[in-house]
Amino acid sequence: MLSTRRFRVALVGCGRIAQVQCGYLRQLPQVEVAGACDLSRECREVFAARWQVPTYIDIDELLSAAQPDVVHVLTPPATHAALAIQLLEAGVHVLVEKPMALTVAEADAMLATARRTGRVLTTDHNRWFDPVVQQARSLFDSGQLGSLVGVEVFQGAAAGEADAPAGQAAHWSVELPGGILHNLAPHPVYLLRGFVGAVEDLHVVARAESGRLREVRAIIRGERALGGLTISLQARPFMNRLTLYGTAMTAEVNLNNMTLIVRRERRVPKMVGKVLPNIDEAFQLVRATVINTIEFIRGRQRYYPGMGIHFRALYDALAKGQPPPVSAEEGREAVWLMEEIWQQAGVPMRGEPSKVVNA
Repeated sequence: MLSTRRFRVALVGCGRIAQVQCGYLRQLPQVEVAGACDLSRECREVFAARWQVPTYIDIDELLSAAQPDVVHVLTPPATHAALAIQLLEAGVHVLVEKPMALTVAEADAMLATARRTGRVLTTDHNRWFDPVVQQARSLFDSGQLGSLVGVEVFQGAAAGEADAPAGQAAHWSVELPGGILHNLAPHPVYLLRGFVGAVEDLHVVARAESGRLREVRAIIRGERALGGLTISLQARPFMNRLTLYGTAMTAEVNLNNMTLIVRRERRVPKMVGKVLPNIDEAFQLVRATVINTIEFIRGRQRYYPGMGIHFRALYDALAKGQPPPVSAEEGREAVWLMEEIWQQAGVPMRGEPSKVVNA
C-alpha cells in the first residue's frame, strides 16, 4: 500500500538549479513546495513569479514561516556544510546539491550532525539515475557485461563556460579549489566510484594554464576494476561519456545525447565482421534517437532526467522510513576522492600553498 504522507519541502537558493529541481518536485504527489530563500532579491522575485511560492531572505525566516520537513540546499559548495548543519540542527531532513562538501572534514561534520539529530542527510547524485545510466547499471548488475574489466568517464565543459565575458562577473565556480573543474568533477567521480567500487590506488596528472587547471586525468584501481577519469575544458566538442568494458560486451553511454550503445563480439566471417558491427551500432543509435525525439515531443524528455527519478525514489523512501537512495556516506566518498585528486593535481585546499604549475 502506498504511503499517503506528504512533505513540505523548501529550497535554499533560487538560482538555475532551483528552477530545475522545483519543476521535478512539483510532479511528486507527496511533495508540497512550501517556500524558498535567497539573499538576492532579483532571484527571489524571479523564482516566486514562476512558481507562485513564498520566498524569504534567509534560513531563519524560511524555517519559521514555511515550516518545512525537508530542505534542499542549492547554494555554492563553500556554503554547503554550514547550511546543512544548521538545518539538521533545526530538525529537518536535508538534501545537498553536489558536491556535498568541499572537504572530507566538512563532510564528516555533516554526517556527525545527521547521526546525532536523527535526520536524513543525502546529496543529489542525479546522473546515477539517468535512464541510460540505469540501463548500463542493469547490464552490469545482471552479469550481461560479463566480468567488469574497466570503466572510463570523460567530462567536458562547453566552450566559454570557464571564462566570463568581458564586463561580466565570473561564475562562482572559478573560486572553488579546483576552479570550474571542481564544479564538474562530482558527476564523473561518483559514476566511476559507483562502478569500480572502493578506491585502492590513485594516480593523477593535470595541465594548467595561467595558474588555472584546464585538464585532469586520474587512473584508479578499484575493488572491482580499473578506472579512468578525465575532466577537460579543452576538448571540443565537449563530451560527457561513460564506458563500461566487460568480458562479454562493452557499453558506451553518451550523457549529452542520452544514448547507450552496446558492442558485442560476434563469431562471423572476417569481412562480415567489418560491416555488421557498424550496422548494429547505427541501428541502436537511430532507434535511441527516434525514442528520444518522441519523448521530447511528448514533453517527457527534460533536462537532468535522473533528477526526477532520484527525487521520486527519495521521497518514496522518506515516506516509508527507509534509507535514501544516495547515502550521506556515498556523498562523503565522492568528496574524499575529489580531495585526493585535487591534492595530487597540486591544487591547494584551504590554507595550503598552490602547487599547480603551467604545462
